[in-house]
Amino acid sequence: MPRKLELEALEAELAAIKIILAEAKRINDAVGMIQYEQRKKELELEIATINDAKANFASLALFFGGKPVIGSRGIAADFAGRALKGFQEIISKKYAKTELGLLGERGKIPLKDYTSLMVTGVTHGSFGFLLDELDDQTVMFDTALKETVIETIDIINSAAALDDNIFESAAENIDPRTLIALKDFFFDLDSNAATLRLVDDMHDFSLDEEAVHRARIRTENTKINEEDKEKEGILIGFLPIHRRFEIRLADGEIISGSVTKEAVEQYSSKYMEKKCIAKVKERTVTPLNRPSRIVYRLLEFVALGLKQNDK
Repeated sequence: MPRKLELEALEAELAAIKIILAEAKRINDAVGMIQYEQRKKELELEIATINDAKANFASLALFFGGKPVIGSRGIAADFAGRALKGFQEIISKKYAKTELGLLGERGKIPLKDYTSLMVTGVTHGSFGFLLDELDDQTVMFDTALKETVIETIDIINSAAALDDNIFESAAENIDPRTLIALKDFFFDLDSNAATLRLVDDMHDFSLDEEAVHRARIRTENTKINEEDKEKEGILIGFLPIHRRFEIRLADGEIISGSVTKEAVEQYSSKYMEKKCIAKVKERTVTPLNRPSRIVYRLLEFVALGLKQNDK
């Protein structure tokens, strides 16, 4: 369960206990005062422990509302199955793209077995599901899956944002297959008049029917085309830690973008201001009723450190 939801439940109980404890003191209920004071201390300790702990594994809650849901009593089984499958599909494709730097146009999703979230419970108040990454190992830092889940939630929120520019910026880092998964997810929510609330350790936002419809229209009308190309020019900027590059082409145009792990391993500072031939993925993002944007990702260097007249 996300820490945010755990804290909300504990803080609500603590507030109730404080009211009862105050009443016990008012009527001089000695036994009640001892019991409620003890429970108050237990809750305060639990809250402090959760606040001090660092959750390194993915954990989130999906709350659904609207037509497929009857309060907190139930949710249409076919809708729930599709919604969870659709959300997992986005996670799996985003994870594969992040880890591998590319994702084939079709076929089996690589590394899918590493992205499985488990349904560990249902939410209270309105109907939804608790999803967790379960692993017996202890880790010092956030897992790759947790980072992917955080990024995915950001993308879902951006797709429904009032400002078109927010999703346009996010779309620069979305591959075509992930975009299709997003489109299918929002289509299913919208066509069933469903609403969504997403909660994890960093987020808590709700998408009403209008926001869901807006996200569906955006994802359906955004086009992403990718093509691998070789670019020849002068390497004028490279940040290995932040994985960014800049190359000045022969015509003076400067292209820039993100960099794969493979390209970082090839790089050395001695190649700066030297001629290079780079294999890049050129992504053209065309939003709804907006001009196209071209985004580059440096896949690998075909040649580095060439002299100006080298081919």
